[in-house]
Amino acid sequence: MYQSFLTKSNWIHLIKRLILLLKQTRHLRYFNIQIMIIALTGFMGVGKSTIAERLSLFLYCKYTDLDKIIEHKCSQTIETLFATKGEAEFRKIEEDALENFISGNKDQTHILSLGGGALVSEKNRKLIKENTFCIYLKANEITLQNRISKSHKSRPLMKNLTSVQMTEKISDMLSVRETGYLDVSKAVVDVDNLTISEVVGKIISLI
Repeated sequence: MYQSFLTKSNWIHLIKRLILLLKQTRHLRYFNIQIMIIALTGFMGVGKSTIAERLSLFLYCKYTDLDKIIEHKCSQTIETLFATKGEAEFRKIEEDALENFISGNKDQTHILSLGGGALVSEKNRKLIKENTFCIYLKANEITLQNRISKSHKSRPLMKNLTSVQMTEKISDMLSVRETGYLDVSKAVVDVDNLTISEVVGKIISLI
């Protein structure tokens, strides 16, 4: 019975998982880090995905981008979803994706990168506040605009704006969203003038 189930490939997969788990556990104990979901929030362009990926490599744990989960589930890009369904419907899809992710990953250390507008939803704020160690990656408006302007065509809320309009949009959106970022976050890291490695170092010191 067991012999037929545990094939050679199954054994190899199991051994690899055990090795990864041992490395992760040893690494987390070394840094005195508990098993938990570490969520990164902040405005678009702040570097959440890049920092989350680097942090996951450092901690020997998985990294997930919530937007990528949504794109995979819907077989559409975020830009297309915004265009075809509108922001309100997109936020509902985002809520379901976040709830499913949290319910399936509570028992392991996992880095989660949130979309810049994920915390607009009260349901999402509650989920993040109660189930994760959330860190707000903060940047000033000048830094944000410099970064967003390099990729604004792929950002649904910024793609058709002039430089002046983008400045106003960032300021308006940040004034609304920052309350949510601060409400759910257990720590804030100011990323202005910091390298990715320096930001990761600050996060490690906080968790």
